[in-house]
Amino acid sequence: MRLARRARDARAPSASGVLDGCGPVTRRHGRVAVTAVRIHLFGGLRVTGEGAPPPVRGAIPEAILCRLALDPERLFTTGELVDALWPAASDSVVSSLRAHLSRLRTRGWGELLPGGRGGYRLAVAPEAVDVIRYRRLLGADGTRSDDPSARAAALAEAEALWTGTPLARVIEFPFAPPVIAELGMLRRAAAAERADLETAASRPAAALAALAPWADDLEDDEVGVRLAGALAEAGRIADALAEVDRRVAHRRRAGATVPEAWARLRDRIARGEDGRAGVPGTGGGAGGVATGQSAAGAAAGPGADASGGPSRRPRDLIGRAAELDRIADARAQSRLVTLTGPAGVGKTRLAAEVARRGSGTDDDAQWFVDLTVIRSPDRLMGAVAETLGCASEIDGIAAALGGRRTLVVFDNAEHVLGATAALAAALLERCAGLGVLVTSREAMRMAGERVVTVEPLLGGALDDAVELFLQRAGESSGMTGWTADDRDAVRRLCVALDGLPLAIELAAARLDVLSLEEVAGSLEALGPQGSGAGRHDSLDAAIDWSVGMISDDERSTLGQLARFSGPFGLDAVAGICRVEGADPRESTIALVRRSLVVPAGSGGGERRFRLLDTVRRYARSHLQTESDIEWDVRHGRWMADYAGRTAPLLRSASASKARASLRGYAADLQDATARAIRSGDRALAVELVGSLAWFWYERGQADEALNLIDQALAVPGPRLSGPEARALYAATFMQAVGGDPLGTVHALRRFAEAADAAADPAHAMIAHTLLGSLAAVEGNIDTRQAELAIAERWRAEVGEGDRWAIADHLYIRGDALRIAGHPAQALDSLEEGYRLAAEIGHTWTLAASCYITGKVLTEVGRPRDAVGILRTGAGHSLAREDRISALAAVNAIAVALGELGAFEDAGELFGLVDALGPRFGFHPVASDGSYAEPFRARAAAALGAAWDAARARGAARDVAWALERAAAVAARV
Repeated sequence: MRLARRARDARAPSASGVLDGCGPVTRRHGRVAVTAVRIHLFGGLRVTGEGAPPPVRGAIPEAILCRLALDPERLFTTGELVDALWPAASDSVVSSLRAHLSRLRTRGWGELLPGGRGGYRLAVAPEAVDVIRYRRLLGADGTRSDDPSARAAALAEAEALWTGTPLARVIEFPFAPPVIAELGMLRRAAAAERADLETAASRPAAALAALAPWADDLEDDEVGVRLAGALAEAGRIADALAEVDRRVAHRRRAGATVPEAWARLRDRIARGEDGRAGVPGTGGGAGGVATGQSAAGAAAGPGADASGGPSRRPRDLIGRAAELDRIADARAQSRLVTLTGPAGVGKTRLAAEVARRGSGTDDDAQWFVDLTVIRSPDRLMGAVAETLGCASEIDGIAAALGGRRTLVVFDNAEHVLGATAALAAALLERCAGLGVLVTSREAMRMAGERVVTVEPLLGGALDDAVELFLQRAGESSGMTGWTADDRDAVRRLCVALDGLPLAIELAAARLDVLSLEEVAGSLEALGPQGSGAGRHDSLDAAIDWSVGMISDDERSTLGQLARFSGPFGLDAVAGICRVEGADPRESTIALVRRSLVVPAGSGGGERRFRLLDTVRRYARSHLQTESDIEWDVRHGRWMADYAGRTAPLLRSASASKARASLRGYAADLQDATARAIRSGDRALAVELVGSLAWFWYERGQADEALNLIDQALAVPGPRLSGPEARALYAATFMQAVGGDPLGTVHALRRFAEAADAAADPAHAMIAHTLLGSLAAVEGNIDTRQAELAIAERWRAEVGEGDRWAIADHLYIRGDALRIAGHPAQALDSLEEGYRLAAEIGHTWTLAASCYITGKVLTEVGRPRDAVGILRTGAGHSLAREDRISALAAVNAIAVALGELGAFEDAGELFGLVDALGPRFGFHPVASDGSYAEPFRARAAAALGAAWDAARARGAARDVAWALERAAAVAARV
């Protein structure tokens, strides 16, 4: 007998906080009154509260109950229910409906389903149904509070009820789509109204949170207006201006008219005035949910946690109190702690809990480095730098971690243990406030290392194993009300699984289709555990058992998914994996339901998935069904095509989304590139580095990117001038920022040669503009003029799709004219480039144009104006996570402040750049010494002995502080 049936009379605990106003639980004639039952329709039908019937199995019974719950206590005729559930009813439908209702009554639903000749109804109070309460909280029934605080609280309470798509498992029935659409419109309007209320109450962060579900809706002007207003209210002026620019660029790309009101809105935000009014249709409020007025919102931005710690709080940890105490003691004794234990014992989960508990108390910052995505020790430094967003060199990483109490978790280090030990030792030596927590199957055996062994949940921890199983089983199947016999059976099962949490969770996930007896029986059929590798055998047996219950198609898909190095989306699965006669995407979703594949968040709006390290290891050793070479070829080709489609979006209004997407595939993109180089596939290697070079540069991985570009171009084979030109354009800038003048000239000449050979107008135009700028630096007037003239001839051939290149050409040309001593012409070129970049959403050039314009203004005696434009450029750079450009802007701001006579403030900003620059690969003297160094010398001379103190104060600050300080100084001097 299925466990669900035996549990139907069990009393489930009340779900506190889910529904207010249901009244106290009462009893009539010794039975629980129906008013205690609560019906949840968001996320699929669930029933909670004392006396709740058991979960419903089957789509038709669930659809019947959902339709009745939408209008509780109303009598439905047989004909009304038939029309609600069947679009084309046959003669047998009425009999089928009555049979389903009869079975529901005999399976615990009798008291809630009174009925007779008059019809059928669900006997619960309307307030006990979450969808009805949701509508009432929003005021859809005409009742709403006029008090703004109470109204905002009601809207927030309503949003908390939205735990998933309403009627999620009965969408195919005729009654459901109109209800889902109506609730979606209500939610959208409520978010807009709540955003207006929160912004008006000076709570912009709450407003941005309310708007988050509609991050990418560029069609509705109200979306952009509310978002820009909330960002401005939060003091994020650069983000607010960027949001306006993004919306305007979208309209222009679509060929739509841009209302003049957008220009007025941007102007008000730039002047620091109220950004919430002025665009027709928004007024000062949302119009309210009760009126049904359309409204929407947008997200605040990429939303990545700046700490780099675990991106969301994991499920509540069960047990492990003793281990947490031992880890706390170990951290108090040493800055290096390693958690050891067998695969699947829960080391990663325990490390995440340690980080969560220490955030803000023991640690000022935390970083979680997942080492499962790298396959060789030489990739470790790059993986850490990618997580930190800094240069991939030891000094850059140390600079990113130093100066505060920081915890770094190196997770799953056993396959790169030596490299991890060496890196940890180097960082601990350089960073006084750093703590390192490592998870591995074995200790690193380093001096001072404290090792905490994580044991399986056996012996005194067996009760925790049972609770873990029951909780996960409830999450996967909805079951509650476990009996004493059930718990005894679970206890035996956990012992058979050697108390390994991962094995226990895999077993619990099977209760969605099997009874507890069937789960235990199928595991026992695998035979006794414990031979050979001991507890690892138990984990392999649990995975083997789970894999044994899936289809051949799913097994083939799992073996191929194990070859990905990092998270993957369904598009990649479809493009790379091959399953004869089946869709690997469907198989992947089936594997998610079986907990063999797990969600991994989203990248650029696309849902991503991954395999747990233990499952990946198992699949790689047991489920390889085709040639590695065939899969690798498809993987490399798909990654190259994906990079070719996505990387160009970094120069568009979709840059933020593209950047997030590329980050998600970073491990696989790098593997595809390295594999192409090793295998001698020059065409693929050059194509990949050509697409990805700018992305790597933005991420502060210039050294690693330059190395990959050199290796790719050194592979023997035919020349591919177009991709080579793209890669060498980025290499030229990386060399320049890195302060290598000879390397810069060499890369630039190779860039120009490749661009000319490819007859690529966009890159040839840029290359000759850069050659003109180089001639200006050298003082060669004739060459400068000749190269800029060549660039203008190429410009005439640039197509509409490469307008980004024209914007780049204009700002580089502006710099060449600045160096040559033609400031008026320089400003004209820079202004034209800025306007074009704003129109197409090319934020790189927006920032670069501001940077060069700031230099020009400082040089012509307008340093106050320079500070303003440089702050705008730095804001653009920060919004796109380009820290190198942001630091270059701060360096130029320091020059402008010195020209204003604010030498102490200039010294602090120079100190900040000197401290943060190496962290991201920006070397202020080497990269921009010819411009800034004379001004640094003047500031140092003016301050005398106070120069070092000013720089030391600045070294403890960040870029956001620098931009605020610059604005204040420019306003007062």
